[in-house]
Amino acid sequence: MLDNFILEIVNGIAIEKVNIIRVTVKEIQEFKETLSSIISNGYNKIIIDFSECNYVDSSVIGLMITTVRELRSSGGDIKLIMPENGNILNVFAQTGLNKIFDQFSSRELTLASFIKKI
Repeated sequence: MLDNFILEIVNGIAIEKVNIIRVTVKEIQEFKETLSSIISNGYNKIIIDFSECNYVDSSVIGLMITTVRELRSSGGDIKLIMPENGNILNVFAQTGLNKIFDQFSSRELTLASFIKKI
């Protein structure tokens, strides 16, 4: 069985790859624990890679909003790698999350956006 969430650190930036098609309330505890672990280990710049994901439910959205508020209050941020098409893009547009989170089409562009802000 593959891990649902895979963490990699690149140049002090935590990249959390969502390795499942759908993230729902069933996976929210694992997702919350991985984000909490990243932050407690001192990383305040986080990339969440949704490129393989097609769906997130409201529990995921709530967790992401709470987490990004916490990070931004201490100078950090969450940025997203999004799939080129699919339901997740529609969900983010319909809920206004595309205005809260910077979204990019590739890992390279997302990493570069953090480096330019340093």
